[in-house]
Amino acid sequence: MSLKTRLFGPEWRGRDAVQRARAVATAADPELFEALPGIATSDPQAEVRLAALRRMNDESAWRQAHRDDPADSVRDAARHALLQRLLETEDDTDNAARVAWLIALDDREALKRAARKARSSALRGAVLETLSAPGFLGDCAVTEADDELAEALIRRIEQVSTLERIAPELKKRSKRRHQALLKRLNTLAHGESGPNAGHQARLQLVAQAERLARGELRGDRRTLAETLHQQWQALASDADAALSTRFEGAMRIVEQALAAPAERPPTRPEPERESAPALPAELLELAERATALATRALDDESAAALNPLISSFDRFRNQHPSPDPAMQAEFTRIQALIGELQARIEARRSVAPPATAESHDEPATEPAAGASQDARPDPGASIQPLLEQAGQTLDEGNLQQAWSLLGQARRAIDKLDAKRRPHKLVAELGRLNARLREMRDWLHWSNNELRERLIERVGEIDVEQLHPDAVTARLKELRGRWSELETAERMPGDKRRNAAPQGQWRRFQKACQQAFDAARPYLEQRSEAREQSLTDLKQFIDQARAVLADEARGPDDLLRYQRAAREGIRNLDAVPPRKRGEMATALRKLMDKLSARLDEHFRAAEDEKRRLIAEARKLAHESDRARAIDQAKALQAEWKKAGRGRRKVDDKLWREFREPIDPLFEDLKKERDQRSAEQTAQREAMNALCEQAEALADADDPVEAGGRLAGVRDELSALGRLPPAIQKRFDQALAQHRDKLSEARQADTRQRQSRLAELAETVQAAWAAMLDGHTLAEASPETPTDETGADGAGDESARLLHERLAALRAAASSEALAQRFAKHAEAAREVVIEMECISGLETPAVDKDQRMAVQVRRLSERLGHGSARPDLGAEREQLRRRWLASFPRDPDVHKELDRRYREAERILDQMSRGG
Repeated sequence: MSLKTRLFGPEWRGRDAVQRARAVATAADPELFEALPGIATSDPQAEVRLAALRRMNDESAWRQAHRDDPADSVRDAARHALLQRLLETEDDTDNAARVAWLIALDDREALKRAARKARSSALRGAVLETLSAPGFLGDCAVTEADDELAEALIRRIEQVSTLERIAPELKKRSKRRHQALLKRLNTLAHGESGPNAGHQARLQLVAQAERLARGELRGDRRTLAETLHQQWQALASDADAALSTRFEGAMRIVEQALAAPAERPPTRPEPERESAPALPAELLELAERATALATRALDDESAAALNPLISSFDRFRNQHPSPDPAMQAEFTRIQALIGELQARIEARRSVAPPATAESHDEPATEPAAGASQDARPDPGASIQPLLEQAGQTLDEGNLQQAWSLLGQARRAIDKLDAKRRPHKLVAELGRLNARLREMRDWLHWSNNELRERLIERVGEIDVEQLHPDAVTARLKELRGRWSELETAERMPGDKRRNAAPQGQWRRFQKACQQAFDAARPYLEQRSEAREQSLTDLKQFIDQARAVLADEARGPDDLLRYQRAAREGIRNLDAVPPRKRGEMATALRKLMDKLSARLDEHFRAAEDEKRRLIAEARKLAHESDRARAIDQAKALQAEWKKAGRGRRKVDDKLWREFREPIDPLFEDLKKERDQRSAEQTAQREAMNALCEQAEALADADDPVEAGGRLAGVRDELSALGRLPPAIQKRFDQALAQHRDKLSEARQADTRQRQSRLAELAETVQAAWAAMLDGHTLAEASPETPTDETGADGAGDESARLLHERLAALRAAASSEALAQRFAKHAEAAREVVIEMECISGLETPAVDKDQRMAVQVRRLSERLGHGSARPDLGAEREQLRRRWLASFPRDPDVHKELDRRYREAERILDQMSRGG
């Protein structure tokens, strides 16, 4: 454990929330792992609790945090983590708690996502048990990876339309699931038990087939027909002949009507029927063109494309005078679509009945009284053109005009005496009426198909993803299409108010209302926001008018309000539409007034700047350049104070102002550049000398480098005052040289002291040998190098030791020198005691009194002289000289005194280095 941790505790317990969160997320403290549950629930900072939750990554802890944590960020993170774990886990031990959490979440999209994408099939099944929407269950039955779970979903679906919708997809994907679906359909049709269940089921299938033949069933007719075939085959083994005949007859009608597959929405692909006869490619292309024109919005391009379609269709029909039933059915369908288009175009153009048609409001013209029977006009003379024109109009597909013409012809015939009515014209009228009814029925059937598609398209509007304006625009478009179908199908004088079936119209209204209700909250909120924007805009206009009334306001304020007014005009769509014109007018008037005020300010500023330009041109005659530059700077300051003018004028004036001033500053810039170059060269020279100084500071011989370093210092001084960085660099080099020189001198001193100590030991050894009765020649101790020659003459200690060694060599016996050296032992003892006093070492008991005397003497000397404590280095050097001067001494005390001296010397050496 670090010192910081011992003093302040672990970071995950600190006061700083950021450090605490970081420590919780990364620290490897075993105590932290035990404390994580408590941190996740009780720490006051949300980021720390979240870090603890992520460090534990425990599902139950995440659930508790999602339920109880007060911070939205922690709950959102817990929700995301739980959803992710729920989708990725393969462990089924806690599925009940997971499903309960999902249900409590009250998020249907999360439930659906788990039902589809959870990795665990058991979890998917548990989630699906909570859902009951037939459409979603059907989609899951198609995409589910587990066959058993998919079959269980199929068995739960109660809605036949859903089963019929997914039947084609299941047939492609899985035979097993498709069989389960057919079985479910049979079960829904007649139940699972009962004595007459099979017969009742066949009766229901026959009824559904006949309704399909009459066009009363909703959905994809081809898919419904195929499903009915499959169900009948599963039940027809013991069917009676009457039911079989009815079923086959109804299905034959359906097959003939759907021989050519109609266009379906892309979300419900139609399966191909192998039994349907092949149709010519040109006919299929014509059908596709007619369907495309009929299903898109009516415009001029649609009207222009209709005539080429009619010509191509007539040419193809003339090339096939004897079509087969399938081709004839396709002919009829295309003709109905063309008639629908013509009716829509005619309704769009609002074309009136032709002038040649006889108005039913005019009374019939009676023959002149007294005219003979032979002079009466032919009764069919006025009717035949009406019938011919009606036939031609039917060929063109204009049902409304044909209806009007046939009505006029019928009324004209009704006015004739029954005996004088031309039977041929009556028959022709009946044939045309029958043809009109047939075309109208086909048009009604086709329009009902189109209406179903419109209802589906209303349901396909994604109100969650689309902008509400796009939703309302789409609804308006689809309602317009519905109205066009109504107009195209309603005949003149028709008593029916609506051509569409009431149930279909109600479903369309309900779908539109649901889509609009989804967008309504946004539209209401936007209306409130627009009202607020209108209030803000009015307040802004009032503020701008107050600024205009204040003469003290400068151009900056006026420009700011002018820009804001322009922005307000660009954003007028943020106010209610009814007020946009009024607000636009107010903003334009405001901008005009602002522009007028700004022009006044601009003109004043421009006049002032023209005056400054005239002053600047006078600078060319100023002989003193420094004075001219000062005046130019003053003019520039006045230019800034003059304010801004109109952009183009201001730019032009600025160029004129700079023309006489720029040359002055260019010359000044050249001088500055020259000085800068000289300073750069000087700095480079200084850096080069610093590099030389650094090299000399690192030289092996600091004594020799010292002289050269002094020369470098003189050269630097000659260059002038050094910049702080260069001065610091040179000072560092000097300090490095001083340190190296000091180390060299210290090493030399240590070497000299070592030689002196060796010489002293030589003297002591010679004296000890002489005391033992040996002559110096017999002892022949090694004599060190002469210190006088080695260290340089003048070293008093070396000279004294050499003298005593010479005296020892010259003496014949020890008696002659004993009295001379008798006091050396006491002198050495006194030196040792003083060194022990200084170093703080203990003195042997035998010398306690002498140490006390030494201490008293040293204190008296300092007090008597009034001096401070002497320098430790100088005092050591003095004691060292006295120690060397005490050689030779009595061998009996020399060893102990030498040991005590060395110990004290070691302590004093440590004290010197520490100080």
